[in-house]
Amino acid sequence: MVLFILVAAYFGISRVGILNLAAESEGVEEKPANDNLPEIIKYQKTSPGDDAIQEIYEKLTHRMEQEKLYKDPELNLNYVAQLLDVHPNILSQTINTMEEKNFYDYINRQRIEEFKRIACLPENQKFTILSLAFESGFNSKTSFNRNFKKYMDCSPREFLRSRSIDME
Repeated sequence: MVLFILVAAYFGISRVGILNLAAESEGVEEKPANDNLPEIIKYQKTSPGDDAIQEIYEKLTHRMEQEKLYKDPELNLNYVAQLLDVHPNILSQTINTMEEKNFYDYINRQRIEEFKRIACLPENQKFTILSLAFESGFNSKTSFNRNFKKYMDCSPREFLRSRSIDME
């Protein structure tokens, strides 16, 4: 009985790959077991179709440009989906397909572009960087700095210096 349990445990663990310590220590990368299966296309079963995705994306970009929805720090996927009269999953799928980003990366990119636009205006040079970040839709300094560096590969202050802009 003990021998049976040990053999069953060994084969169970080895199938999962827990006992592949030799390959890991040598830096050998193992391929997954489902290597011969056809690649599953993302959203294959739930896709509304290319035309519908394009239409939703056009409505989204139009609303973003006209109404500057991204300026709302409480903005979320469900609210935007409700405005566009689409299911949140479909809106998320549309953004993933068209922008290759998730919803929040898409919105934060819009906010960064808004910050860059308003920071370059001469009448806004009397404001602080943080106040312009809040005006752009960010709700925290940390979130603003992290996203700015992510998209611009520099800090907001470095960006403004490169544009010869002095903020108070």
